[in-house]
Order: sequence, then structure tokens, then C-alpha cells
Amino acid sequence: MITESQTSRSNRNYDVVVVGAGSAGVAAACSASKAGAKTLLIERYAFAGGAATAASVLAYCGLYTSGEAPMAVVGGVAAEILDNVESLGIPAMPIRLKTTGNWIVPLNPEAMKLALDRTIAAAGVTVLYHAVVSGVEVVDGRVASIEVSGHFGNIRIAAGAVVDASGEGNVCFLADRSLGHQNANVQPASFPLRIGGIPPEWGLDRSLFRAAAERFNMSKPPIVARENGGVQLRVPGSSEIWWMALDLEANPCDGERFSLAEMTSRECGWRLVECLRQTNAILKDCYLASTGPQIGIRESRRPKTIGRVTAHDILEAKIPSDTVAFGGWPMEIHHAPGVQEYIPVGGQGYFGIPFDAIRTPIANLLVAGRLIGADREAYGSVRVMGTAFATGQAAGVAAAISLSRSGEVDVGELRGRLSKQGALPVLNAGRVA
Repeated sequence: MITESQTSRSNRNYDVVVVGAGSAGVAAACSASKAGAKTLLIERYAFAGGAATAASVLAYCGLYTSGEAPMAVVGGVAAEILDNVESLGIPAMPIRLKTTGNWIVPLNPEAMKLALDRTIAAAGVTVLYHAVVSGVEVVDGRVASIEVSGHFGNIRIAAGAVVDASGEGNVCFLADRSLGHQNANVQPASFPLRIGGIPPEWGLDRSLFRAAAERFNMSKPPIVARENGGVQLRVPGSSEIWWMALDLEANPCDGERFSLAEMTSRECGWRLVECLRQTNAILKDCYLASTGPQIGIRESRRPKTIGRVTAHDILEAKIPSDTVAFGGWPMEIHHAPGVQEYIPVGGQGYFGIPFDAIRTPIANLLVAGRLIGADREAYGSVRVMGTAFATGQAAGVAAAISLSRSGEVDVGELRGRLSKQGALPVLNAGRVA
């Protein structure tokens, strides 16, 4: 628990502080609060959702296994959010991609923002939007406090336990530079587009997107479009189309180059839509409706963790004894811009993520989402937003449990609480001993 000496140096104090309000962070904050912890969720944007809302990555991957008959491997907070989306009159049902056979849930970004807000509020979480972590104080091997900056100035927040769900590992990096190291060979980013002005009855002729990509690439742009035309989906509750065809090398931890990459992406996105407009008369009135506030990042910093998930674990569909979350997405490896490989999950189509994969060498600092421990191939599976909900919920409940146990977490108790929160549908279905 938080000590008096910690609170005397702080403007505020919380049992659990979660940094980053993407899928992992929202799940962590909501689950920690439900477990009885006074919880603060810190987010730099004005809304939650992470890549789904800030980068216009409008599909939840990893909530279901692949194959003809998908099985839910993630529940809990993720299911609550989708229920809240549907209460707004927006469909939130899985569809199967013809190209890969994988099941995804298409998203409407504005419905997501409101559904996330409602889920967070219902869980009793305190939210601090428009805030970034600018410093971390570590005392005797534990995070004692976090400094947060924003238009409000600087405040110091004492924390009993911290979950880094920032995507870039900002807490880990500020706590210990060697802990939050930058990976040398990261998967490329993507710059998805939302296209308006397309007749709602049009049947998504993918050959026109391929033709647009070909026309665009003939101009030798700085960012090349996928030769197959990329991925296109209807945005639920609208007539817009989501189009992901631009991939690029981008490091969000390199400020100047990342800013240039953002500018270049917007230039290329505009030109690509111009090429789409020229492919067919039915698309003559289409336009670029929106891009995300930032590029969609797949990988940047990879903090050190006590354990990790390996490609062998996924190929063998292993369920470790300390499993606290499940993954079902194939190992989706982006070797270079426009070059992807999908390696399916073995066995029953899902695998277990061990507790040690979300633990760091700092006793009260957990990680979630794309920060969890994994080798390069396994990372292509565990990084997706659906799985991030699962690791986030595990981290949030673990953080809450640690408050009353001097930092210790009994995995059996953790699994039991997660099961009661509906976060382990595979366990609840009796499929795993």
C-alpha cells in the first residue's frame, strides 16, 4: 500500500496508476478498480482507445480464434466495451476476413470513444486525459511516484502499483533506461485511411483498390502502397470505408523523424485517395474523410520482463501453469513495409500467456499490451488489441492484489478473480484444466 512518506511528496495518491488508455490500459484500469483499488488512468489524448481511435486501426484482432467456428478467447472488459458499442446502435460482431480466414471485429471510432468512456466511468476509474508521464521515481526497487505534465502544470502521483500500457514503454524507460530499451529491428507501422463519398450500396470491388495502388506506386512515392491493394472494410454504422494500404518504417521514440513520417504519411494518403477516385466513375466523388491523430505503430520499445511468450509456445499451443490470459491471433509478422506473414496458432487455436510475461524486474511495475515479454515471432501475435485487453486485465487485477500482499501475487487467486470478471472465457468454458 502507499506509505505516508510517499504521499507527503505527492500532489495525489492512488493504489494503482495505469499509463496509456488503449485496449490494455482501459482493461487494466477497469479491472483494478473492480478489484477494489483506487485507480487512476493517464492518457495523452482526449479519449481512450489507443490505436483503435488515435491511429484509425478500426479492427479488433485477437478476440477470437481462427477457423470456421471461432471461439472467444478474450472476455471481461473487452466484452463490456463491445456491449456498450452495440447499445449505441452500432454493430460489434466478428466477421471473417476472406483473405486470411481470421476473425476480427470492425470498429466505428466515434462509437468506440463513447463506449470506452462509459465503460471506464462505470468501473469507477479516475481519468486524466491530456497528460503525459514526464518522470518516474524509483525507491528501493519500486516505483514510488510518477510525475505527470499537461496544461495543468506538473503533478506528482504516489502509486502503490503501476501498469505501463503506454505502448512505447514510457514508464519503463523513465524508470530505468536499460529496462525500457529500444528494439533494433521493429515491425513497420501503418497509416490507415477512412474514405467517404462512396455509395453505401457499392459492393467493395477490391480490384479498384489494387488499381489505385498501382497508379499511386507508378509515381514513385516515398511510401509505397501494398501491391494487393491492402485491406478494406465498411466502417460500422456509416457508409465510409476503412482502407489500410500504406506501411512505413517509423519510430515514435525519435521525435523529429517521427514527425516527418507523420507529415509524409498524410501527403501520401491524400494522393492515394486521388488515385482511387480516378479508377472508376462510381468512385469519382470519394474523398479522404479522416486519418488518425497518429500513425499506427506496431512496435517500438520492448521492456525487459521476467518471462516471455515464444513462437514455440504458440506453435505448440502451450498453456503454462501460470497462465493469466489467452491469445488466439496468428503470428502476424510484418517483415518490411507491405510484406506480411501469418503463422497459425497450433493445437486448439489458442495459447496461454504466463504471469511472468507481464512482470518486470521492478517489483510493483507491470506491463500490458504490446509491451509484454515475447520473442520476435510471438510478438506478432500478442501485440494485437484483442490480446492487449486480456493482458491488461491480468495486469490490473494483479496490481490490485499486490497492494495487500506486500507486492506478492498468488497466481491461483489472480486466475480466480479474472475468471469471476469474465476475463478468461476459455477457462470458464471448462476447456483448460
